[in-house]
Amino acid sequence: MMQDSHVIWVCDNMPDGQRFSQIFKDLPPASLSRLHVSANGENTEFGVRSAAQFLTGLSNLGLVVVDNWAPKSGQAPSGLRDSMNILINTCDSNNIPLLAISAAYEDANNGGWKARFGLENCEVWFLHKNAVDPTIRELHTDGSIVKYLLGDDGFSPRN
Repeated sequence: MMQDSHVIWVCDNMPDGQRFSQIFKDLPPASLSRLHVSANGENTEFGVRSAAQFLTGLSNLGLVVVDNWAPKSGQAPSGLRDSMNILINTCDSNNIPLLAISAAYEDANNGGWKARFGLENCEVWFLHKNAVDPTIRELHTDGSIVKYLLGDDGFSPRN
C-alpha cells in the first residue's frame, strides 16, 4: 500500500472501539482522516456499490475492505454477489488491493473448509482456531499455515 493512501472500509456495524484501537494503534491520528468507513447495517450491497463508485473519485486509494460481506447462512442475494464481483473487477483493473471477509463453512460431502459464495478471481484464506490451544489462530493460505497468538492487544506472530 502506498504512503498517504486512503482506505475504504465497508461493514454492517462499526467495530467496537477496542477492536478499532487495536487495529490502528500504531497509526498517527492524521492517517485516520484517510479512513472512510461505511457502516450499512444489513444493506451491505449499498456499501459495496458505494465503494465501487468511490474508487473513481480517489486517485490515491490503497485498500478496500468489505467486512462480513456474506450472510452466515442462507443465500447471498444475487445483487450483492453481482456488486461484489463489480468491486473485485474495479479494484483489479485499478491495481487496488481488496480484502473481502466472510464466514466459511465445512463441506460435509467433500470435507474441508469452503468460502461462502465463492467470488470470481479471488485468493481465499482461512483463519481457524488451533485444535489444541484456544489462544492460537492459524492463517491458512495456499498451502501454508502461519500461527498467531490472540491476546488482549490483538494478534501477534507466534514464534
